[in-house]
Amino acid sequence: MAPSFDQLNVLVVHNNEPMRAIISDMLEAFGFDNVTEVARTSTAFEILARHQVDLIVAQYENDAPVGLQLTTMVRTAEDNLDPDLPIIFITLSAEDDAVQKAFRCGANAAIASPINAKELFSTIYALFEREKPQVKSSHYVGPDRRKAINRETHHQDRRYAQDMVPLRKSA
Repeated sequence: MAPSFDQLNVLVVHNNEPMRAIISDMLEAFGFDNVTEVARTSTAFEILARHQVDLIVAQYENDAPVGLQLTTMVRTAEDNLDPDLPIIFITLSAEDDAVQKAFRCGANAAIASPINAKELFSTIYALFEREKPQVKSSHYVGPDRRKAINRETHHQDRRYAQDMVPLRKSA
């Protein structure tokens, strides 16, 4: 059964107006009643400072740092922003390098263009069904990418940064 999205607020951040409209139309078809579209990171940050947002869908391109700037602001802001806010990047490339850069800057998910409704829906559904705890270290703030392992029986794991701490305790 699909979750109810009608009370959730989504912010779509993309510098291409037709792409914003396509994404917004898909979101509205999924049942999101509150979708706001913006083209600039500065406008998005103003909205985030004044309104509750439950999901961000943002552009990520190497030459247009909209998504990177926005994610960095959300994940490291010290004011009322929620550092756990789910962020989905729309990338121009499905290359591993582009997707890995998106994850390294703190995105929860990345979808390569051209996007389709089924992939966007399944990504959103997975984000709300299986929330990952957020962590903060000297070089990363975002969803915990580590696999759950038993640390008592497992020897040194090179992926485990000693300075990583949860941003919030999981329930």
